[in-house]
Amino acid sequence: MRRIASVSLVAALVAVVLVLRPDPAAPAARAAQPEPLSADLALVPADAVGFVHVRLADLWKNEIMSGFRKTWEKAGPKALDALDKQFVPAPSTISRASAFVLLNEKKRPQAVGVLAFSAAFDPMQVVKTYLPNHTTEKSNGKTVYRSPDAPAEFYFPDNKHIVIGMDGSLDHYLAKAPAKDGPLAPAIKLASAGAKVMVASADISALPIPPEALDQLPADVRPILRAKQLTVAVDLGNDARFDVRAAYGDLAAAQDAEKAVRALAELGRKELAKMKKDLEDKIHNPNLKTPRPGSDLPEALAMVFALGAVNRLDETLADPKLITREKNELALAVPMPKEVLTLAGGLVATGAAVLLPAMQKVREAAGRASSSNNLKQLSIAIHSYHDANGVMPSDILDKNGKPILSWRVAILPYIEQDNVYKQFKLDEPWDSDNNKQWSQVKIKTFMSPSEGTWVHKDDAPWGYTNYRGISGPGTVFDPKGKIKIADITDGLSNTVMVIETAQGVPWAKPGDFPFDPKKDLPKIEAPGKKNVFQALMGDGSVRAISTTTPEKTLKALFTRNGGEEIDDKEK
Repeated sequence: MRRIASVSLVAALVAVVLVLRPDPAAPAARAAQPEPLSADLALVPADAVGFVHVRLADLWKNEIMSGFRKTWEKAGPKALDALDKQFVPAPSTISRASAFVLLNEKKRPQAVGVLAFSAAFDPMQVVKTYLPNHTTEKSNGKTVYRSPDAPAEFYFPDNKHIVIGMDGSLDHYLAKAPAKDGPLAPAIKLASAGAKVMVASADISALPIPPEALDQLPADVRPILRAKQLTVAVDLGNDARFDVRAAYGDLAAAQDAEKAVRALAELGRKELAKMKKDLEDKIHNPNLKTPRPGSDLPEALAMVFALGAVNRLDETLADPKLITREKNELALAVPMPKEVLTLAGGLVATGAAVLLPAMQKVREAAGRASSSNNLKQLSIAIHSYHDANGVMPSDILDKNGKPILSWRVAILPYIEQDNVYKQFKLDEPWDSDNNKQWSQVKIKTFMSPSEGTWVHKDDAPWGYTNYRGISGPGTVFDPKGKIKIADITDGLSNTVMVIETAQGVPWAKPGDFPFDPKKDLPKIEAPGKKNVFQALMGDGSVRAISTTTPEKTLKALFTRNGGEEIDDKEK
């Protein structure tokens, strides 16, 4: 099953719309016709159950993003130009993005994204970059590109748009032309008008929500949530605001929802009144000695600002125009003060800079945790192979006893890669005419996510791994092979099977960490240029081992039957 894991691609490929301009030679004829949809929104089916459309280029140009833009531009034109040249399509051509969800015949969601760009690109260059080993398939006469080792599937309606699917969702989407009429048609038209930087809408009536689910909610909010259609739009024009519109099945349901919303607004005002009184009591506390010390200033400033925010929110809730109803539709307009948005943007930018070192540490920790999980999956596969075959996996040999395929090929069926395993010819080398294409497949379980490894390079000619078994006399991956668990007499918890190193190797090629008890150990370079590498022990546990660990201790850990004593402090 293909999964969307390529977050960097989806984040980078966001849409631009080709606006159809009116023909000045025929203004009357144009005026009599409905306004055409923009090119990307014309690809969104009006009978989808939900969609979201974001005008990212317009958002980037808005004044609330001015601080971010200035910081971005400080990188300099040379750096920005280099960025454009290093990716396809060029990041500077990003403008808009749309995503929607369809339900198939079994009422299962099918997610699709539409990405557009302001400049033409070469679709085949995109395919070769993001879909290695791609296949070309036809779906209702349309060409769909897929790959066994990539997360997404692509369809190109032209050279300025990419339609991205997952798990075969493009087959369902392309089975018919995008519907022009349907529950989402008004919201799609609103998005195409261009006044809103973001529009999202959902056909709630089409969602498989059990009626009894609403009965579990508080009685005062149930009428609000019985909407059939919900649309949210963000306007960052002169009057920045959220516009929320909810359509109900009949007039009575809309009236009940209106009463519930107004009741909640009044309840909110009562809570705000309590907050206002508490703040005012603290600000006007007669027992305060003045002038106050400077250490009290930050708290005093915060309370005055909070009081202003409470008063402003109370004015919003008290506005009779906040909630309006037209027949079966309820509308809510929530103003967003631009100075608050700008301040929030500045705080986010400053906070990001301050937290960058911490974020780096979090990312490194996440990489180690993910890599540890990969090693544990390898342990399960190795032990499953042993259970099925009576021996530990080993490199696959040719008739002359020469290793031609790594033991990692042998465990493919035990890491849910049986389809890839069946494509290999086990009597041919890893890079033979047949095996070459399958050795290029990138297997997630073999790929180290730790910072600093080079296994993820898109232009790498092979599928690489940073997980290397310890191979040599007296090890688990002894070249003589046919090692059983019973042969690990030093104890499973005292014996290293696999280590994670920065020296990546093609995963299908015999190429483990060489060990010779009579020679010095090769240098172990930890992933991310750190001084600690992770090791998979025979019992399935994963340990962090310092690269400065004495060689004598490492050799003792690498052998399965040396009988060495290992101090607990050395493990």
